[in-house]
Amino acid sequence: MKIIIVLEKYGNHCNRLFQSLHFHSLAIERNAKFINLSLIGNLKFDNKFFLLMDFVSNSFLKLASNILSIWNKNNFIFFKLRGYFEITIVKGWDFRREELTKKHRIELTKIYRFKKKLDKKKLSLLKKIDVMKKKEKFIVGIHLRRRDYKEWSDGKYYFDDNFYEKIIDKIKVLLINESKDPFVIIVSDEEISKNLSYDLKSNGSWIEDQLILQSCDMLVGPPSTFTMWASYISKIPLIQIDSIENLKLQNQKICNG
Repeated sequence: MKIIIVLEKYGNHCNRLFQSLHFHSLAIERNAKFINLSLIGNLKFDNKFFLLMDFVSNSFLKLASNILSIWNKNNFIFFKLRGYFEITIVKGWDFRREELTKKHRIELTKIYRFKKKLDKKKLSLLKKIDVMKKKEKFIVGIHLRRRDYKEWSDGKYYFDDNFYEKIIDKIKVLLINESKDPFVIIVSDEEISKNLSYDLKSNGSWIEDQLILQSCDMLVGPPSTFTMWASYISKIPLIQIDSIENLKLQNQKICNG
């Protein structure tokens, strides 16, 4: 029996999911059991109690990882027990097998879709998106990300409201020119300005905002695993922006992992 175990998480939210996804795709390819102790409940729960338990469990896992690293500093640690059990303990962020996450996408998306029960407010937002689709609206999800992006990569992808308003205006023009009727939704982890020309907004939890993005027809935002995850799970075209000039419909790609 082959077993692959993820011992230590990397990052938060979608970084953790992508880390798990690539190791999981390897397990499927090798016909191995996959265990990610660092991700227990992450797809289902999103509350203060879970966050506390998640912190406690991952603190123990990090301690175990540090102890194990005294004897073996590799991100892949292989054990073979009596010729029957082959156990591989993995960690780290850089492991990528995009050809496998693409190959096993159907099986992986079934596993990694969120199972969280939504409140009435979020359910109504998703229902409204469905109504707009029935009216043949083209749903554009824009991820307005700031906070940590003020420092990350020297603030290269930290954009103000004026920039996002220009993005909204340009994407509407591009889509209308293709005979599409745009309906713009903005999701963000901070307060969204009323001065932006959106049709719908969400300041929900990260899972709730993910579900909204996963319901769109196209995604737009700065380089981020948050939009990439929605693109992968629902096979939605994504345009990653770094300037107004680079916002072109032909730049949209579906994330394969």
